Amino acid sequence: MHIAHCTVADIEAAPNIGKLLAEYTAEAGIPELGAPAAQFDTYRLLESTGALRVIGAFRDEQLAGFVTVLLSTLPHFGKRAAVVESLFVSPAARDLGYGVGGALMREAESYAREQGAEAILYSTPAGGSLEKALMRREPYRATNTIFFRSLV
Repeated sequence: MHIAHCTVADIEAAPNIGKLLAEYTAEAGIPELGAPAAQFDTYRLLESTGALRVIGAFRDEQLAGFVTVLLSTLPHFGKRAAVVESLFVSPAARDLGYGVGGALMREAESYAREQGAEAILYSTPAGGSLEKALMRREPYRATNTIFFRSLV
């Protein structure tokens, strides 16, 4: 298993991206918004401005997981921060016990630090495996709760 900074195009071209996105949908979908449909054009635009970094976990040329990191200044604090927009590891890779999720998080945090971020924020599906893992792991702590309401 190796962790690598990559491009949106690399992720989009991964031979198993369809399967990985289907697994992501099953775990992280918001039913009222329908199935996640990765907007690769939007990701590429964010990437071209330097606001987005993609990091992948690869095993035998297959994409085993990924993290997308958005960088910005939080206007109400005036501090540079990173936001993990998505972090996902395939169930099969989790079962191998390689610590892929932790490796992706460490790489995302290292990148954010190099870019001058003072903090990193993780958004997780309520009750999901990432939320449970972060609740048990120092120095992570819950800071905000996000509520959803459909407007259609």
